[in-house]
Amino acid sequence: MNAREEHDRAVQKLADEYASKGFQVRKEAVLPFALEGGRPFRADILAERDGEHHVVEVTIRGIRGAPQAPRWDEIARLVRTRPGWHFKIVPVDRDPPPLPAPERIEAELTNAEALLDQDKLAAAMLLAAAAFEASARRRLLAAGELPKKESLTALVEHLVSGGHVDQEEFVPLRDAIELRNAIVHGHLDELPERDAIQRLITGARRLLHAS
Repeated sequence: MNAREEHDRAVQKLADEYASKGFQVRKEAVLPFALEGGRPFRADILAERDGEHHVVEVTIRGIRGAPQAPRWDEIARLVRTRPGWHFKIVPVDRDPPPLPAPERIEAELTNAEALLDQDKLAAAMLLAAAAFEASARRRLLAAGELPKKESLTALVEHLVSGGHVDQEEFVPLRDAIELRNAIVHGHLDELPERDAIQRLITGARRLLHAS
């Protein structure tokens, strides 16, 4: 689902909520007053009931907010001058992308092993860590424990606290992840040890089989 589809879905959800409360709702409604220079303003939602007028704009975080900000400031000032009129901006988080299927994760683990056999340690580490994170997220999702936004280290903490990973594995996995982070941030001379890469590969497979 792209950003526009997510925006439209969020608008529809809010429109339904207003309608359930007895409001007359219009989407993409042109307001009866204009911006400076006579420019019309088309609101995502205009909900009206018994002298109440709610102008609602929906923004997907990181996608639509900044370009609209000057217009929203202007419309907010205009709305405040009219009795019974209210202006609201509703920020909505983007839906996370779907997690890869186990077969795709397994294929990437096989690729990581091939890179390891070729002594391409940095590439093997990055791919193994990505596959481990995908496996971790799948396992936590299956257990109903998946947080929306967490670092890979925090995910390992969740795995340990939930009993999905043994306590004694936490420090070795954390150290492997720190090596991965060093590579991601440009420290290409800090090549990981083969054992660290293999630990991520083995851990990823264990999580896949558990789910």
